[in-house]
Amino acid sequence: MKKWFLILSALVVLLLAYGIWAFQMEFSVEPELELGADTPENLIREIYNPVFDDTVTFLKFSAETGGAYTLLEIDLAPGGGNATHLHNRFSETFIPIEGDLGVEHKGEDMVLQPGEELIVAPEATHRFYNPGEGRILFQVKIEPGSAGFEKALYLLYGLTRDGYAREDGMLEDFNHTALFLKLSDTRVPGLLNLLNPFFKRAANKMESSGEAEELLQKYYYSHTKSPVDTLSKKVEPQKIEE
Repeated sequence: MKKWFLILSALVVLLLAYGIWAFQMEFSVEPELELGADTPENLIREIYNPVFDDTVTFLKFSAETGGAYTLLEIDLAPGGGNATHLHNRFSETFIPIEGDLGVEHKGEDMVLQPGEELIVAPEATHRFYNPGEGRILFQVKIEPGSAGFEKALYLLYGLTRDGYAREDGMLEDFNHTALFLKLSDTRVPGLLNLLNPFFKRAANKMESSGEAEELLQKYYYSHTKSPVDTLSKKVEPQKIEE
């Protein structure tokens, strides 16, 4: 009896310690996400994910709207989609353009057709998916705009292209996942919510060590078009007079 009492007491202490630590991590003060003033001028707007066979095109960066919104367009293959998640700092408006768009909103599945829209408020669980047999095209409007979310997608798609993701699309490395979640203001619901403080701690360590900046340099800041060289324009050959 004494042995079980000691074990139970130890578990209670561990749970209390975890609760205090998780609370501190959850409500620690952090700077607000930047509006995107550092968005490279020649940043390539189209990124591709080979696992889900989808393409994201950024129609408007947060920097281009004064931080009011980010607007992106997604070309999604049949069966493609993401996992259930939520955001704390912004809403998302889903706008089908071509084909039917599946959205799970607060545990309820619905299919949106072109001409319809759905606004997902902050802290509401959701995910999107392609329920049909053909490719679909839809837009997502994020309000207010989030430069962090934009950077997170470049990071995710870049790491995926380089083979750092599993077949289900999830990043293999815990630290990579942590950085993506923090940049994109994404949280995982349910029992996985217990991992959020660990993700946040890992992302903070990556930022303080400089590893986060290195990844963003590789997959975001350097993902630009070459500036047009006006001296390389085609020059018509001169006619030689006989």
